[in-house]
Amino acid sequence: MPGPRLAICQIVYVRELDKALARAKESVRQAASRGADIVVFPEWFLGLNPVEVIPNRFTESLSLLARELGIMIITGSLRVLDNETIKKQQKGLVIDQDGTIVGTQTKMTFQPTERPWFEPGTGISAIHTRFGRLVILLGLDALDPTLWESTRSLQPDIVVMATSPHTVAERNALQDLAINHSLNMQNTIIVAPFLGRFAGQNYIGGAVIAQQGRLVSMAGDDPTLLTAEDPQAPLIQLGVTDISYYTPLANVPPGLKTYARKAKEPEGEKKVLVDWGANMLQDASDIGRQLLHAAQDNPRWLALAPGIPAEPSQLESLLEAGCAGSFLYPALSRHLPYDEDVIALTGVINRFKRPVLIHSSWGPAPLRLESPLFWDEFIQKLDGVPVVMVHSGAVSPFWDEVIMLALRYPQVLLETSLISLELLQKTLSIIGPSRLVFGSGGAESQFLDEWQKLESLKPLLSTAEWTEISGQRAKGLFFDTPWAHKSNKLSVVRRQPG
Repeated sequence: MPGPRLAICQIVYVRELDKALARAKESVRQAASRGADIVVFPEWFLGLNPVEVIPNRFTESLSLLARELGIMIITGSLRVLDNETIKKQQKGLVIDQDGTIVGTQTKMTFQPTERPWFEPGTGISAIHTRFGRLVILLGLDALDPTLWESTRSLQPDIVVMATSPHTVAERNALQDLAINHSLNMQNTIIVAPFLGRFAGQNYIGGAVIAQQGRLVSMAGDDPTLLTAEDPQAPLIQLGVTDISYYTPLANVPPGLKTYARKAKEPEGEKKVLVDWGANMLQDASDIGRQLLHAAQDNPRWLALAPGIPAEPSQLESLLEAGCAGSFLYPALSRHLPYDEDVIALTGVINRFKRPVLIHSSWGPAPLRLESPLFWDEFIQKLDGVPVVMVHSGAVSPFWDEVIMLALRYPQVLLETSLISLELLQKTLSIIGPSRLVFGSGGAESQFLDEWQKLESLKPLLSTAEWTEISGQRAKGLFFDTPWAHKSNKLSVVRRQPG
């Protein structure tokens, strides 16, 4: 059974209550128009709402909208009067698709300034919904280890962390917490933070959706409607396609379960997963399957297959399984590109016609094996298959050799990571903008430097050329293709009792 489509409304505080309600309702309509099944709001999304029993005019307005649109609404904290004790509390509500309130969660932990005014709840409970067991952790509750132990015992399918960071360090810690708990509990965790200034405090947002230890969607610090399971929805705000995403799996000790590296920095909205280290293995099929598994859990990721010399059957099997192309670095296994064992891969590559990434700068192998010019015979045997020379040689004389290949073969594209700005500008002047494609080189720490380097080219490019280099070219190569149209649904994980 496919899981629900999730939307987080990361919205800025509005002082006027009616405006805040209207803004929230408009966000619900936007979420519904994008096919969301569940929409989640942060704490204080209605600001200082009147302290009233539930239902009231605010909850009724949201219930009517949920019934109209057929969407479930999960609120952040609302100030309420408990129906039985008439004590002031803060509650999160779950409003079902028919408009009924199917469950509430009372906030347990308060800031010192809040304690005199609100009565804490008596515990964490699971709310039973059509999408599984759901737990809401409001504010500081989401940081309490004891409450997380209680949450874990409830075996929830979805946990909503309606809590808000003030600093980048707090935001990163929240995202780590969500990722780690989603891994430990093998479920989906949503961070729905507040954005803007409220009650004398600044909040910076940072909405994320994590599933089973993987960050499947992330928003920056803009007031963004964030959705999961929509391949066209931005993972981040820059809207670029990073074609050299690196997931190190090959060096993990045998038997250790591995997971795709989390993307917490502003990286590309769509990614192609590779693991260069797989080229050191004789049998890299397991690495290929792990990359495929990682890609299947994220609708914006695709996996490439390692091309191992003398093993065309491995490559064929992984391409048939859904890999969007291949990546080659035969120097790691002490092969030259024109060796018969490497040339043997061209038959499979020609049959599938999917792009090839080739490592083209110096690395750990002996320099005599790293020369890009040795790829001449291999590329000559490819029947128009796109070839992306990763790093564009990076330095001379490798850069000079890559340029020679690009001038000789029109299907050769040059990827922009690790090459200096000076050489990148020279590349642009020699081969033109139509052969460049942006990539970050794979490491989180490199992305911003690579992006800033690319932005330095803007004065030399038209708007259309910039758009093509920064994302559309790689998107067209890998994602706008028949083999990329696969179903990557966010599945609700269900467990047996006990």
